[in-house]
Amino acid sequence: MAAWKQALVAVCVIVAAATLWVRFDTEAAGRLVGWGVPASVIALVAPEQPTGADAAKAGGPSAAGAGRRGPGGPAPVLTAEVTEAITNDRVRAIGTGEAVKTVKLFPRASGMVTTVGFTAGQKVEGGAVLLQLDDDAEAIALQKAEVTLADAQRKVDRYDRLATGSAVSAVDRETARSELASANLAVRQARLDLDHRIVRAPFAGVLGLSNVEAGDLVTSTTEIATIDDRSRLKVEFRVPETYASDVTLDQQVDATTPSRPGKVFHGTVMAIGSRVEADSRTLPVQAAIENDDDDLRPGMSFLVELHFSGDHFPEVPSVAVQWDKQGTFVWRIQDGVAERVGVTIVERNMTTTLVAGDLKPGDIVVQEGVMRLRPGAKVLDVEAPAATPDNGGGTASPDKVSSESSSLKSPS
Repeated sequence: MAAWKQALVAVCVIVAAATLWVRFDTEAAGRLVGWGVPASVIALVAPEQPTGADAAKAGGPSAAGAGRRGPGGPAPVLTAEVTEAITNDRVRAIGTGEAVKTVKLFPRASGMVTTVGFTAGQKVEGGAVLLQLDDDAEAIALQKAEVTLADAQRKVDRYDRLATGSAVSAVDRETARSELASANLAVRQARLDLDHRIVRAPFAGVLGLSNVEAGDLVTSTTEIATIDDRSRLKVEFRVPETYASDVTLDQQVDATTPSRPGKVFHGTVMAIGSRVEADSRTLPVQAAIENDDDDLRPGMSFLVELHFSGDHFPEVPSVAVQWDKQGTFVWRIQDGVAERVGVTIVERNMTTTLVAGDLKPGDIVVQEGVMRLRPGAKVLDVEAPAATPDNGGGTASPDKVSSESSSLKSPS
């Protein structure tokens, strides 16, 4: 078969199928109009629809119903009201907890351990003795320094008494006073050396594991244990540079950890980095999380959340947002007429989208039936309550219709 014959047969089949579709589907005509098919062409194949009183007598659709579905009637749509939502009102970041104060303990001198005064996991107060080294030599040195100090003090006192009779020269007196000052310094040094034989807790906290036992020989580089002040935990995290100017000291934060599911811990921002890191474009922040019940431990991971005032934008159903070569837009309904409004997507969620554009809360937008719409097209919300015509051509309330029906049944 020649190509032109095949094309002619194909056109005939399409026209026949369209004719059957229009004749048996009441919504077909409206869809074809929405696709750009002229209404005059559709009228050649569409069956004539009764209207007004003829439609009522025939039991068919009323004039209003015909206007809804006919080629020239309003397009049926589903609408939704524009609401307002807030975005950029919070930021979440992952961080690792550390004790607000933590120190590795080292002895300040070398020697043999004579006493270990703590156990792992023990809570101690600041200044508590944790470890004692042998101190015999330092104790003897202190006693010698104290004896020398006492002799120097007596010598100064004797020279002061003799000075009234000019029996001692001023030079001898000054020499004696210098010896007394040196003796005082020697005593202080001896006491300091003796004190360095003891390892004390620098602050109140909890001690970690230790491998040191009594009898061990340690040096100033031998780690005794760690001590953590975990009354609060310090959590360091990073926020995007967008929020760099919004984070402030003492700002409230909420934190959760997989180690304590379902529980929220509260704290405040205690430190903010001085610059945004160039490699990650983030700002380092430290928050102090309260640990009054001692539920938390250093090293735990935390999801930290900071709250901000945020930005307000119109919110529409996601299905209401459309795209074409001119950009993103929605159909807004004013006085039953469709109006195209260009928008910019700000944030897309599961079922709604935040947009920026000439929209405000309370506006009505189309969320279903957008394929048939054109600027200036009349629309009909299919979920809106239908009006009932009265005898005068207006609308009648259900109560009025009911009373009129009752009066027709009663005898005159």
